[in-house]
Amino acid sequence: MAAAYTARVTESAAARLHRLIATEGPIPFASFMEEALYGPGGYYAREAIAIGTGGDFVTGSSLSPLFGRATARLVAALDGPLGQPAELLEAGYGSGAHLRTVHEVLGDAPPRRISGWDRIERALPSGVGRVDDLQGVRIDGVVFSYELFDALPVHRLTRRDGDLCELLVELDADGAFAWVEGPLSDPALTELPRRRLEEGQIADLAPEWQPLYRRLADSLGRGLLVTCDYGFDTERLYDPRVRMHGTLACYRRQRVHRDPFAAVGEQDLTAHVDFSALIEEGERAGLETLVFTRQAPWLAACGLLEGLEDAPGPERIEALQLMQLDGMGEEIRVLVQGRNIDLDALHQQLPGLGQL
Repeated sequence: MAAAYTARVTESAAARLHRLIATEGPIPFASFMEEALYGPGGYYAREAIAIGTGGDFVTGSSLSPLFGRATARLVAALDGPLGQPAELLEAGYGSGAHLRTVHEVLGDAPPRRISGWDRIERALPSGVGRVDDLQGVRIDGVVFSYELFDALPVHRLTRRDGDLCELLVELDADGAFAWVEGPLSDPALTELPRRRLEEGQIADLAPEWQPLYRRLADSLGRGLLVTCDYGFDTERLYDPRVRMHGTLACYRRQRVHRDPFAAVGEQDLTAHVDFSALIEEGERAGLETLVFTRQAPWLAACGLLEGLEDAPGPERIEALQLMQLDGMGEEIRVLVQGRNIDLDALHQQLPGLGQL
């Protein structure tokens, strides 16, 4: 499923989409988002992705080595309950900063497998193995992702005159990208909304949320599946009082806006995830739901605050950013599901987990 980075791109994502629509007519936003993010020359297909304080957006796992240290504590804490060195697979590793820290903290003793999988094949830190295809993978330890699901292409569905329809992307009279309502691009999309939409309400929904989560769940032999992302449970995601216009957001140069047609291929596009759908899919795959919380208490339970009293000032500031209740500490949800794990033994290693 991974696609190699193409160093020489002869046509921009915007030009390619413009030509496609001019030839074939309006397209689903999912097709637009797929090309803008993952097509040749797309946002994530570039050799260097703009993640971090000097880029377009910041993720918790790339903001500070503290996050990677917390993940390393979790992985090491599973050694006893598993009776062997716990493994780690990060799905959607991006810049590789999080994997690099985890590998540095854990070292090579005892030897353990640390690997990464992504939709776009890019360089991995030294000592980290590559997973090209999730099919047939078995991990005894932790399968981890951070803001993987919110970047999956979404269809923009709405209800008009009682019928479910779709917001498509067309070209206006001036040749610019524009929205147009049309019939569903695929009849199967009628099954995608988990609640009835109000008249005029928009829902941004990815058909790949559950299939990808199922592949990650199936890759877990024993241990924990840890998913960190922006999102809500079903009821909150579809609440028309606060989400009448969907959750589609665009990030460029540390600013968020709502125009996906600006700087096509040069900005990140995201939509909030339905965590209830992920929970149910994991349970169908035989996983047990252990924790559904926010980033701040999760990191605290994994020991992020340990030793910060004597830490340098910049490190303490990074901890505050990761834990802030008016930012990612509150907004990022953490779902933890497990399979065949001795929770009592795990809680002895990380007592805070037992309090979540």
